[in-house]
Amino acid sequence: ILLIVSAMLPDDYRFARTIELNRPVGDVYPLVVNLPNWPKWDPFTESDPDAESTFTGTPGTIGSTWSWEGELIGVGRLTLQDFVTNVSIRSELAFISPQPMVGKDIWEFVETPSGVQVSWISEGNLDYPFGRFAGIFMDSILGPSIETGLDNLKKVSEGLPPPMQKTPADSMD
Repeated sequence: ILLIVSAMLPDDYRFARTIELNRPVGDVYPLVVNLPNWPKWDPFTESDPDAESTFTGTPGTIGSTWSWEGELIGVGRLTLQDFVTNVSIRSELAFISPQPMVGKDIWEFVETPSGVQVSWISEGNLDYPFGRFAGIFMDSILGPSIETGLDNLKKVSEGLPPPMQKTPADSMD
């Protein structure tokens, strides 16, 4: 019965959270695309402050990677795969242990009159049979952490020094 029920469950997952930040997209985007900035606001790092992080590659370039190992957050890595500056970021998110799983981490940035709307999206495939059962609970379990991460990103970005304002003299250069 377990196998039959699992076969009827979705074989993929997708959930997203969105927040409005009162900062220009050019100030917020680097906090996400440059992986060494993640520990400043990432909710999972916050939950396991003794976790070890390693960054490889040039920050903000395709192929740059953040690897971590912690007692609570396990072992995993995030690898930058594609981006459009100030618009979107796509990364591979790989959990190595305790439960191996690979998914996509997607960010979208939409400029607004007061700053930027930021969406953090997680999606991937679910293994048969047990991964499909876990998929039922992924949004309710991980969604609140994503919300915390976006709230942290808001605090960090809005706590940055004010953007430099151009003066009329600057435009004459």
